[in-house]
Amino acid sequence: MAGKDGDTGGGRSPDPIRAGRKALDIAQLCTLRPLPDPVIQEFDTPLVTLLQAAETSIRSRVALRLAACSWAPREAVRMLAFEPLEISEPILARSPVITEEDLLKLAREDLEHRLLIARRPRVSEAVSTAVAKYRETRCLIALAKNEGAELSDRSAADFAAVARAEETLQAALSTRTDLGAGLARAIYAIAGEAVKQNLAEHYPDLAAAQIDIAVEETLEEAGDSDAANEALAEELLRDATLTKADVLRSARNGRSDITDHAVGRLTGLHAADWRRALSRSPLRVCLLASRAMAMTCEEASLLYTSLAEYGRAHAVAPDALERACTQIYSEYARDDARHALHRLGAGGSIG
Repeated sequence: MAGKDGDTGGGRSPDPIRAGRKALDIAQLCTLRPLPDPVIQEFDTPLVTLLQAAETSIRSRVALRLAACSWAPREAVRMLAFEPLEISEPILARSPVITEEDLLKLAREDLEHRLLIARRPRVSEAVSTAVAKYRETRCLIALAKNEGAELSDRSAADFAAVARAEETLQAALSTRTDLGAGLARAIYAIAGEAVKQNLAEHYPDLAAAQIDIAVEETLEEAGDSDAANEALAEELLRDATLTKADVLRSARNGRSDITDHAVGRLTGLHAADWRRALSRSPLRVCLLASRAMAMTCEEASLLYTSLAEYGRAHAVAPDALERACTQIYSEYARDDARHALHRLGAGGSIG
C-alpha cells in the first residue's frame, strides 16, 4: 500500500486527504462482498494506518461502512470502536466484529457508551451484566426491552434496585420469557412489595405480618418456591463464605428473599421458620438472630431498622431499640441466642 504519494510510507507524515481517500476505497472494497479471511487480514494493517492519518469525517464514514459488515477488518473496527462517539457510534451499536472483551472495556466509559451497547442486536450475558451493574435506568430498560440481550441472574439485584421505583422497567422485564430464577424472583419480590403497600393502604386494620404471609403464600402458589429462593440466594450472594455483611446488604436493599435465606444459613434456621418467628415477635427475633450471627449492637440495630423500613417489623424509637439490644446481648451468649431462635422458629414461647 505504500507509494510515492506517501499515504503509508515512512519518510513523512501521510497526507490526510489522500489517506482518507484510500481508506474509503479499501473500506468499500472490503465490504462489497465476503472475502477470505487472509485477504481481509492483508487489508487490515494498511487500513488502520490510513485511518490514523485520515480526518474525523472520513473515519466516521468508514465506521458507518464497516459497522454492518460481519467480515470487516478486525483491527480497523477495533480502532474505530475506541474513537469518540461521533465516530464509534455505529460500531458500538451494531458491529458483529467487535469482541466481547472490547465491549466490556467500552462499557466502563460512560452512560452513552453503555446505552449503545445495551441496544446492540446481540448482547452476551457477560456484557449485559457489566452494563447493568451501573444501575442506570435507561440502560436497564434498553436491556430489558432488547430480545437479543442475555440477562443474567447475577444482575437481579441491579434490576430490582431500579425496577422498584420504575414501572417501565417492571413492565419490560415482566414480558420476557427467558428470565432465570433470580430475575424472576426479583420481579416477584417487587410485585409483592407493591401488593403489600396497596393492602396496607386499603386495609389499615390488617397487621403487617398478616399481609406478609398472604403475599408470600400467593407468590409461592405462583411457582416461586422456597427451593428456588434458596438457589437464588446462593447465586446472588456468590461468596465462598457467607457473612453478616451479606445479610445487612440485602436487608438494606429490601431484598427480603435473600435476607431470609442468608439469615437461615448463618443461624442454621430454616428460612420459613425465621419468617414465622419474625412475624410473631420481630424485635426479639431479629436481635436474637443478630446475636447468633455475631453482629455488634450497631449492626443489629441497622438490621432491624432495615426490616422495619420495608414493612417487615414495626418501627421502634432508637433509644428503645438500643435498650432492647443491650438487654438481649447481656442475657444471651451467641450459642444461647441461636438455641433460643430455633425454639421460637419451631413455635416456642415468645416470653
